[in-house]
Amino acid sequence: MQVAIRPVDVWLFRDGKPFTAGEDHIAESTFPPSPFTLQGAIRTKVLADKGNPSEFARKGQPDPEVGYGDNFGKLRLCGPLLMRCKDGKCERLIPMPADVVKVGKRYELLRPNPDLPFATNLPNSLQLLWARTGERVSEAKNWLPESQWENYLKGQPPSQAVRAEDLFTFEPRFGIAIDSTKGTTQEAMLYQARFVRLKEGTALWAEVHGVSLGEKGFLRFGGEGRAAIYEAIQEPLQKSLKPLSQFNAANNATRFKIVLVTPAWFSGGWQPRDGDWSKIFGSSVRLVGAAIPRPLLLGGFDVAQKVPKPMRAFVPAGAVYFFEA
Repeated sequence: MQVAIRPVDVWLFRDGKPFTAGEDHIAESTFPPSPFTLQGAIRTKVLADKGNPSEFARKGQPDPEVGYGDNFGKLRLCGPLLMRCKDGKCERLIPMPADVVKVGKRYELLRPNPDLPFATNLPNSLQLLWARTGERVSEAKNWLPESQWENYLKGQPPSQAVRAEDLFTFEPRFGIAIDSTKGTTQEAMLYQARFVRLKEGTALWAEVHGVSLGEKGFLRFGGEGRAAIYEAIQEPLQKSLKPLSQFNAANNATRFKIVLVTPAWFSGGWQPRDGDWSKIFGSSVRLVGAAIPRPLLLGGFDVAQKVPKPMRAFVPAGAVYFFEA
């Protein structure tokens, strides 16, 4: 089932940095939220519909549908991705891939180039990414709409993009810590948090399988358990990309690239340990280049144990890997 998730007011999705009112005064927010936030919200909703979620956490017993801990049971998720609806049509958006750069008012693509007239200290014979232009290039920070995905994957630079400020804004708000035992404010516990407010027509898109979820309902979503409304998409968005075999009719492609649309964790940091990609692709491939933004730190909170989860560095959405088969 595909669902659209919209806030009742604003959302707070904390970054991975520890925050304690009184010690720090600004709680930063990241957007869109990670898949961990989505799976936590769906799990909590399913368990709440069955009874008391804290009872499942106390017993530590896996639920047949949503499991427990790292066991996700039958739950399968895709997303979350940004979605924009305009004039009755909806399309998903992804962060601009890191191999797209801005040259003046147009976009160009970075490509691995083995013939540059200088040496680098890149590991494992990786090739430097280079734009075929003599003009100055800058980072492309916008969002890539679904209508541009196929042409981009075919090696064509995007012809259009969507600005972040047309989709959402960050809204700073002040707060003060509350003593839960007394119901009063705590001295010297003033803080500021950056909330996310979606623009009209913007929502989060996700695909949920394996669980009993109503067609419409409320979720506790993100920091402070902010309210969200989810609703099944009556006309699900179709797969916008053709099967890989149709991208090259001759079936003799030896080079391809992979774009992350949600954050990923690898055993070796920015790639699998020892650079072994064969377990992911099922065959031998060679990494020839990569465009990777700075790591995204993700942690979270263990509801069952009531302690912060260990923080780990993830490769962010938008990272691009170039391979030869």
